Amino acid sequence: MPKLQGFEFWSRTLRGARHVVAPMVDQSELAWRLLSRRHGAQLCYTPMLHAQVFVRDANYRKENLYCEVCPEDRPLIVQFCANDPEVFVQAALLAQDYCDAIDLNLGCPQMIAKRGHYGAFLQDEWDLLQRMILLAHEKLSVPVTCKIRVFPEIDKTVRYAQMLEKAGCQLLTVHGRTKEQKGPLSGAASWEHIKAVRKAVAIPVFANGNIQCLQDVERCLRDTGVQGVMSAEGNLHNPALFEGRSPAVWELAEEYLDIVREHPCPLSYVRAHLFKLWHHTLQVHQELREELAKVKTLEGIAAVSQELKLRCQEEISRQEGAKPTGDLPFHWICQPYIRPGPREGSKEKAGARSKRALEEEEGGTEVLSKNKQKKQLRNPHKTFDPSLKPKYAKCDQCGNPKVSGFRLQATKASALGVGRVVSALLGVAGLVPAQLGLQRGSRWHGCLRTAPCFQPSPCPGLEGKRVWVGWGEGEASGLGAVPRAASRPWASGRGFPSEAAPLLASLAPGVVLATGSRDFLCPGQQMCVQPVPRLLQEASLQRDCRLPRSRIAF
Repeated sequence: MPKLQGFEFWSRTLRGARHVVAPMVDQSELAWRLLSRRHGAQLCYTPMLHAQVFVRDANYRKENLYCEVCPEDRPLIVQFCANDPEVFVQAALLAQDYCDAIDLNLGCPQMIAKRGHYGAFLQDEWDLLQRMILLAHEKLSVPVTCKIRVFPEIDKTVRYAQMLEKAGCQLLTVHGRTKEQKGPLSGAASWEHIKAVRKAVAIPVFANGNIQCLQDVERCLRDTGVQGVMSAEGNLHNPALFEGRSPAVWELAEEYLDIVREHPCPLSYVRAHLFKLWHHTLQVHQELREELAKVKTLEGIAAVSQELKLRCQEEISRQEGAKPTGDLPFHWICQPYIRPGPREGSKEKAGARSKRALEEEEGGTEVLSKNKQKKQLRNPHKTFDPSLKPKYAKCDQCGNPKVSGFRLQATKASALGVGRVVSALLGVAGLVPAQLGLQRGSRWHGCLRTAPCFQPSPCPGLEGKRVWVGWGEGEASGLGAVPRAASRPWASGRGFPSEAAPLLASLAPGVVLATGSRDFLCPGQQMCVQPVPRLLQEASLQRDCRLPRSRIAF
């Protein structure tokens, strides 16, 4: 059967879907999609998947797609983030048998997308995007679609959409915000941009942004002329949005929990959904908000939800015949959440306490994150007091901590039986700078936090001078411009001043110090002191020992 395209794809494969649930990381999982479909959603997207991870990790594929196959969960579009045409197509080929189309994420505005170079941060690389869409269009048996954000200029947004259409995109979702509009700076989405794109392309267009209720959906369809409307945050607070209903929160919460029992998902997803559904009620019952954050089981979450239901029902019985007061209707019904602007968000509301404030109430002023608590469990003597942390002057050249001298600290020496390494290396630490002529400068500072790398990256004043590097000497022609250290055991002392040999020989039996860059996971470094058990050396495994970079740190 030939691959359907454009409007034929939308009308036949997607069944003319108008009500669409957006791809949401950790939120549009199978259980939530099934709940949304029961309440008016006609098309759903998977959460965004990382193409590169999807290609290399079978477990990732299994957990995020293959195990979530369900006959009721169609039509379905799988969304990937990618920045390489070949990787994107490889991932899509692995997913195409489990969905009706493959979507390329060009709309994620978060910092993680900027660091990973994907999402909305590809919108200026038109040549790359053309190659990605074109290759996917040629190789896949299902259509390729795109979800984009707009540029500030309408004409540039239109040209962007036309470029994607020409490359082979068969359906375009346009989020009417720029990549800078996120969080408290979100503001309103521009339907004018979406309307202009719809008029300029000959493929179906979905609109995204400003959708809080069914009236918004109908108004968007009418004002923009798009084929469908996508909802993300509105759907999370009211999965019955597309039905035009605002049911009691517990009705949808209980239905969702029943689906989760049948189609399990990570507890963090469930907790996040319950926080969204009960958002307004949890502003009233703050102590249950804390309970919901702490419970560790699905049944525990269900118990908190049940307690919220009972409290709401008690309140209803007391307020029989009363009318809603304030800006919101009764807090126990599903309703939109209006994100506060920058000024509103900076002021703490009198009736609501932050999560940090709740933690401080219980635990006093010493509040540690979960990550820090885990670190403290492993090391009870560890402190996180900023005043006790060592302070370093910054280097004028690179901005990293400036080294004023060497200091040694045994971190995990006992694990290798090298109790006497520290005392021996103290002598080396004092000797090396004097005898080898190594200077403290530039990239060398970067080794402070990980390993004792004697990085010969001379300061500008050493240019043209001879400095020791590894097993010989070389001319320092600039920052970092020095020969690479060879990989040899230090124990022999060969190539180093003879004064170093006795100190090196006094190391604990069974330990050899070796130097190298590639040898011990030190890419780009030189002469990293790495204690390696003699067993590994004798087995000729020292070139790929896979140990941490160093057991001894400066």
